[in-house]
This record gives sequence, structure tokens and C-alpha cells, in this order.
Amino acid sequence: MFSLLGALLSGCGLTKGNAPSDIQEAVRTVEGRYGINLTVRRKALLPRGVACDVTTGCEELPNRRIRVFRFDETTPVQSDYIYQKYSDEAYDRICKTVYTIYPDALVVVEDNCYNHFTDSYDENTTIEDYLLDNQLRVNIVLLKIYDNEEILEAYRRMAVSLLGAGVNSSGLAIYCMREQADIDAIRTYDRIPDIQAYKGIPSKGLRISADNNYGTLSDYLENPEAAVAVRYGAPSQ
Repeated sequence: MFSLLGALLSGCGLTKGNAPSDIQEAVRTVEGRYGINLTVRRKALLPRGVACDVTTGCEELPNRRIRVFRFDETTPVQSDYIYQKYSDEAYDRICKTVYTIYPDALVVVEDNCYNHFTDSYDENTTIEDYLLDNQLRVNIVLLKIYDNEEILEAYRRMAVSLLGAGVNSSGLAIYCMREQADIDAIRTYDRIPDIQAYKGIPSKGLRISADNNYGTLSDYLENPEAAVAVRYGAPSQ
């Protein structure tokens, strides 16, 4: 069995990754970028030949695990450190903004960037920087029945409020459900979920939705009529 597995892996072009020297170089790069000290906790089981794919820990965020990734020596070293550092505060700020307009809304914020990896931040990046330049998508679920004009106005109002609070998310969606039970059936989170955990808003009970998948909130406000799609029935997944 093991020889067959080895043959299959080699046949797929997979090679052994996570060489100690590559891990050390990638981890040191992230440490220098953010001014932190990392300790390797776990290596990827099947790194598929990538130079580095490890989970680390640091004293600054003792309850979080920070991933360090590098495809090969020609690509930048990436990490989810800033996401791990600011995701809870970002979620709280977004919810506070939404609740000022829709106190009973269900808010789910997802990060569209796979595993929250990036190389575009550094140790000087603040929560304000993060909220203005991020891959967050804000999903707001309401127990309301809107027509086209009403949901577009609700969308505009929410986009203005979020941007006014310094949140320039890469996506915003408003979903209107028929029954409270339909909202209750949606899986809830008390923080920004990993993209692998977030399954989207289920279609059951959905009356109408409006969403923008083509740019940030600031892009939308420059040309609102062209950016938002209104749908009846099941939202796109």
C-alpha cells in the first residue's frame, strides 16, 4: 500500500517540501516583517513540494496559530499573522456599525483571502489599515421583505455607514429572510470564520438579496448602479 501511495504521489509530481533550511528562511522573513518571534508547531502533512507550509505560535498571540507559507524561492513568503491579530476586533467593529442601523441583524463576516495569507502588511500595520485594505466580505441577514428599490437603498445606506466607520470591505451582501426560524437555522459565528468553515447563507427562506462581488465598498459608491446584483430565491454560493 505504501509503495503504491508513493508511486501515486510521484506520478502526480509531488515532491518532499518543508526542508529545514526553507522553513527557517520563511519563518525568519515573517519574524522580521512583524517584529515577532515564532515557534514552529506543526508541518503540513503533504506540502506537495512547496518550500514552506507550517503552523507556528508566538508570545504576542498566545492563543492563536499562525501559518507561514511559501510556494517556492521565486514567490513571496506569506502569513496570516495580521488576520490572527485583528480579526476579532475587526468583527466587533463591523457588527457595531451594522447594529446601529439593524439592531436585530445576523452578521457573518468572512475573509475571502484563502487562509488569510498575505505579504502586503508589516509591523506598522494598524487595525485601521487592515479595515481599509482587506479581503473581508460582510454578510447581513434581515427578517424583512423588501422590493428592489428598498433593498438597493438599504445596501447603499449600509455601504455608506461601513465606509464611514473605516471598513472598506471587498464585498457586502444583504439577505432578506421570510421567517425568524430561517435566520436561526443559519450557522452563526462570534468572529470571522475560516473560509473552510464558512458555507455561505443557505437558500431556505430567502426572499431577496443584494450583493457586490466586483469591488470594494469605495468602488461601489463611485458607481452604485453598476455594481450591485439583486436576486430572488437562492443566493449564489
